[in-house]
Amino acid sequence: MSSKVRVSKNQTIILCTLCMLLSGCATMFAPNSDKVTIKTDPAGADVYEGANLLGKTPLTYTFKREVFDKKILTIKKSGYASQEVLLNKSLEKTAIWNFGFFITTCGATSWGIDALSGNMVKYTPDSYFIDLTKRGDAASREDHLRVQRIRFVLLNQGNLLKDIAAGDGEYLKAYFEMRLPKQTPDAYQGFLGHVSGQAPLLLCLNDPVEFYYELEKRTREEI
Repeated sequence: MSSKVRVSKNQTIILCTLCMLLSGCATMFAPNSDKVTIKTDPAGADVYEGANLLGKTPLTYTFKREVFDKKILTIKKSGYASQEVLLNKSLEKTAIWNFGFFITTCGATSWGIDALSGNMVKYTPDSYFIDLTKRGDAASREDHLRVQRIRFVLLNQGNLLKDIAAGDGEYLKAYFEMRLPKQTPDAYQGFLGHVSGQAPLLLCLNDPVEFYYELEKRTREEI
């Protein structure tokens, strides 16, 4: 009786191992889709995949994983130049387990199944930010300052957060001057007071793009 039990256990282990090898680690354990967020400045741009309208920015969309197909999105907004975005891919971590079996036929089959299912790769990064440019004539001074602010905030979010927590600082002052140059000291103090009132919200924002949007929106009426 005990001999039969041992055989049964061994058969179970063998069957489970074969199932894993023939199914593909990523196919079994990894998701088959990814959420990707597209943000633009200005917002409200249409996002297309081919002729299919996915929605307006800011947009979070779930894309099915594809190993062999390129996924190219087109961003369109009236008055602005269209832009194309190629969604980048990286190897799914769970698919790396197949490397241990690669020298065997089962290992090669396992990776092949992952590739066919699409689970072998994932879309990364999961967030894109596109700065739209106006068509035709050169951008106005206001547009130029907006582009400067976008780059400044995205590159200096950590320093801006420190200044917001402290109530003042060189990075906040630089941002203020990009919003509306040559303002009076009283206007700057009013700006600092308003930022201080919005500090609890702004200090909770980790995403640089979200932080930029909220900083622009929350200080607009004070500048």
